[in-house]
Amino acid sequence: MNEDRKKRGLTHSKLLMAVAIGTLFLNSGNVLATQIASESPLEVTEQLQTQTINGLVVDANGEPVIGASIIEKGTTNGGITDINGKFTLTVKPGATLKISYIGYQIQEVKAARTMKIILKEDSELLQEVVVVGYGTQKKANLTGAVATVDVNKTLDSRPIADIGRGLQGAVAGVNITIPTGEVGSDPLIKIRGQVGSISGNNTPLILLDNVEIPSIQMVNPNDVQSISVLKDAASSSIYGSKAAFGVILITTKSGAQSDKFEISYSNNFSWQDPAKKIEIGGIEALQYTLDAQTNRREPMPAGGFWRISPESLEKAIEWQNLYGGKVKWNDPVVYGRDWYYDGKDKYGYRLYDGAKAMIKNWTPTMTHNLSVNGKSGKTSYNIGLGYLDQSGMSKTAKKDDFKRYNASVSVTSEINKYITVRASSIYSDRNKRYPGIGNTTADPWLYLYRWSPLMPMGVTENGNPLKEPTYEMAAANTDNLQNKYYNINLGFTLNLTKNWDVKFDYTYDRQTTETNSSVMQYEAGEMWYAPTAWMENGSQVFVNEQGERVDTGGMPAYRFPVNKYYNSSGPSASQVGNNSKSIDNNTFNIYTTYNLLLGSEKQHAFKFMAGMNRVTNKWSSYKGWKTNLIDLTNPQFPLASGDQFIEGNRNWEAQLGFFGRLNYSFEDRYFVEANIRRDGSSKFPKHLRWKWFPSFSAGWVFTNEKFMAPINNILSFGKFRASWGSIGDQSVSNTLYKSILSDGQSSWLDGSGNKTPMFGTPSLVDSDISWQQIETLDFGVDLRFFNNKFGVTFDWFQRDTKNMIIPGESLPVTLGAAAPSGNYGSLRTKGWELSADFNHRFANGLGINATASISDASTFITRGADYLTPWEDRSLGTTYSTGRRYGDIYGFVTDRLFQKEDFVYGADGQIEKIIVIYNGTARTTYKQSSEYPVYQVHYEDGNKLIFSPGDTKFVDLDGDGYITPGTSTNGNPGDQTVIGNTTPRYEYSFRLGADYKGFDFSIYFQGIGKRKIWGNGQLAIPGYNAKEGALPKTFTTDYWTEERTNAFYPRAWDLGGSNTGFAMQKQSRYLLDMSYLRIKNITLGYTVPTNILSKIYISKARVYMSLENFFTFDNLRGLPIDPEAISGYSMFSTNYNLGRTGTGTPVFKSLSCGVQLTF
Repeated sequence: MNEDRKKRGLTHSKLLMAVAIGTLFLNSGNVLATQIASESPLEVTEQLQTQTINGLVVDANGEPVIGASIIEKGTTNGGITDINGKFTLTVKPGATLKISYIGYQIQEVKAARTMKIILKEDSELLQEVVVVGYGTQKKANLTGAVATVDVNKTLDSRPIADIGRGLQGAVAGVNITIPTGEVGSDPLIKIRGQVGSISGNNTPLILLDNVEIPSIQMVNPNDVQSISVLKDAASSSIYGSKAAFGVILITTKSGAQSDKFEISYSNNFSWQDPAKKIEIGGIEALQYTLDAQTNRREPMPAGGFWRISPESLEKAIEWQNLYGGKVKWNDPVVYGRDWYYDGKDKYGYRLYDGAKAMIKNWTPTMTHNLSVNGKSGKTSYNIGLGYLDQSGMSKTAKKDDFKRYNASVSVTSEINKYITVRASSIYSDRNKRYPGIGNTTADPWLYLYRWSPLMPMGVTENGNPLKEPTYEMAAANTDNLQNKYYNINLGFTLNLTKNWDVKFDYTYDRQTTETNSSVMQYEAGEMWYAPTAWMENGSQVFVNEQGERVDTGGMPAYRFPVNKYYNSSGPSASQVGNNSKSIDNNTFNIYTTYNLLLGSEKQHAFKFMAGMNRVTNKWSSYKGWKTNLIDLTNPQFPLASGDQFIEGNRNWEAQLGFFGRLNYSFEDRYFVEANIRRDGSSKFPKHLRWKWFPSFSAGWVFTNEKFMAPINNILSFGKFRASWGSIGDQSVSNTLYKSILSDGQSSWLDGSGNKTPMFGTPSLVDSDISWQQIETLDFGVDLRFFNNKFGVTFDWFQRDTKNMIIPGESLPVTLGAAAPSGNYGSLRTKGWELSADFNHRFANGLGINATASISDASTFITRGADYLTPWEDRSLGTTYSTGRRYGDIYGFVTDRLFQKEDFVYGADGQIEKIIVIYNGTARTTYKQSSEYPVYQVHYEDGNKLIFSPGDTKFVDLDGDGYITPGTSTNGNPGDQTVIGNTTPRYEYSFRLGADYKGFDFSIYFQGIGKRKIWGNGQLAIPGYNAKEGALPKTFTTDYWTEERTNAFYPRAWDLGGSNTGFAMQKQSRYLLDMSYLRIKNITLGYTVPTNILSKIYISKARVYMSLENFFTFDNLRGLPIDPEAISGYSMFSTNYNLGRTGTGTPVFKSLSCGVQLTF
């Protein structure tokens, strides 16, 4: 076959087409470098003036490099290496060959008849071309804070659904949080701090090929060519007002750079399981409930819907001994054996595993990607297809999954030396299916943790399902959320001269979102209240203690009454609903770039750029629903007979910007960049619609100075950078400057029996409301050592949000309207970022690499809504209080737990009581044994609520002998102080990799060094609902008792569904420490040698295995809460599951394998 190819390579030019077709069918994916024979009479003369070169290009391991470019320097004569790394080229005598390949250093060598060229890896990366705003720059010449992502290392071989999850920890200063395992959900992305403004969206602008996209979820990671992150105003201001909080630039694959045809296919098969073990208390949880009842001095029995007494606890222990391991978790519940009713209360003996009933383990996911990439003549093209099928964790749901279909096509053609045209299109279809339980305020994942282990879950009784979350998941119809996106891009480049071009691009994109939902009526056994007697043929059924029916003796049997019901937190009627929204965008980008070199040695380099960006957006939405489904299992509008409702809205907005940029460099040592942008937004009044936003940056490559030459072998590259810029932010409501009359529908009826409309008070507006202004100051240094093998980058930044839109000073309530919002506020974020990388290849071919990064940021509110309030009167509970650090948590400092020796006991063995005077009032409390006692009577009632052994003891910070919250103001905080901060601090990551003789291995770590929250709900607060709620195992095995005085948690207590109360005040000891370290990814791969693959016409083949999120190290003491959890967050709601911490779909870990093939 190889001989045949060589013969074809020397044939007449008319056979070139046949060669291309033959290559296509062989799927070899390469075009041999050829020298075409001439028909000219001067053929013999030309041959005497040329020589034929036969060469081989290999890497440091001796493996052939396929597709390396071979060019005769100073000419257009050239070709590429074949599947064996070989090339043949006819050149002039004495010619110099220029060999290049992505990821390797360019080499220039003198031509010889037989050659072997060994390419060296480009470890310095300084010549890398980085995508920036409306253009590219060499990485060494950057003066702004721009980070690039190694797409292969970051996204390749990982079982991730989207780019955002792959970027977590990959770029210093970019915080990405994945707070839920809900399939189809977007990660939360912030650049340099958690908050940029109160009214704005604080999120970065995500651009796909210079066009804004609504979600990073829609991009197929396999389509990505490069990713750049613009972090400061100097680099992002060119994109205008939407880029106030940074830009993520995603560039897709656009076609080959040299003549070739290549087909690539990759897949990934993975299986997901909860990343953390969900450990809920069993028998010990029942003991906790009993102890809480005793400690509160409440009468027995304890519990709520299911009662607990000392006797029933003994029965539960006995049940475990008799039936544990014999009765399966999903066996039907049996009266007499599993529970008992005494005519007043229900008592449970059997414990149920809600997690086992709810969670589907090791759910499968698969991805498939196919791409065609090539170039023919002066036309390059890329076609990509992608498919993702990801299963959710809902065990009993009819459907719980997420599917994504991607398609992309890109074509670029050089018409002549003046005009290059391009066209591209992207399509994305994302469809999430999930059980339609009717609401997100309290969905089944909340009820997994809502009840004690006595509440039956995942079981039936007498063949009837029971009212519990796994049944509702199974019975519910399937809802779906579908997002479709497509765009069409047309553009051209006009090369006016060698150094001057004009680029024009027009993109139309359409986004549609459609939600189909339903609410159905359930029918199941009701366990919440009193059961009914089990009657058959009019006679009472009797059973023994094993639950077996008996004819004589035994006890009267009961069963759960089967009733019809609706989800308690959802609508009270069956219904079908549809919610649709469509958005149409038109984006125009036109800009011109001119390069100018001046000076005798062309040492002065100028680059001028000017352009215009115009984006128009219009959207419409409607929501309709109809009640009373005729067929509960087939929710359709024609099959509903009740009332029908519809509501809708539509609006538009537009931005227009004119921009310019000037770059200057002198001898690749000194760099200056200036940007100017004039933006106009439809969101503001005409007289305030337009504004100028400038930015400047400069850099000095000091290692290019002559005095640095002696240490170049140590310090290979060094650059100082500085930048300042200002950007307008208009990511706020487009109704801020218009008075809105709220409307609704009254429950009152008019004379015709119709409901009457109602209208609220018009909103107040500030006629001068205008742009929020974001200013960024950045200082940075880039260093590379030891021939560019080791690099370090450091940035310090300060971002000011000026003229921040916040509510104005409070107005009298008698006005009937809230204070208008205006440009009254400001805040400041400061931070730093440090990253490092190392690459080295040993003589034996072993290559090693490492990257690491760490960053931090804090935000201070320099002017909040309370700026007119005196400092001493500002409330500690105000999130955006003037002069305060964002995210600070105020509370008490926990000293320890009270012990028995802290109190004085009388002759009867009881703690003596004492009367103390607190705020002028006599209060009765327990007498302490300390010489200088500190009493906490503020939180006592003198009766049942009195601090005792096992309760928390606080630190008396103000030294007045009492624990008090004061007035909870700056001037009088009492004993409260800052005990933590909710902002993620010290985000870090490091990656280690190696490759040797085709094997590659990498391990990637990511984590947060500091973050604390005061949790919400039963998984976060000890005793939150001890009466009848689920209790994490760590609460029930490490709480204070007289036999366990060194426990971490206080004595058992029931807070009655509150996050604070009595001894469980907001305090330092029980803040949730959300810092963590994750082994984010471990990958082992093997690339098959090319000499084996060439026989089957495959140019590259790699197989791999990967672990994602498999190991997590945190400080949550075994709580079933993921350290990335955000209370109340979900893709559906901002108050998801009543805001309770951790009560959502578990974050998962993945085990995967896959293959990557190139033909």
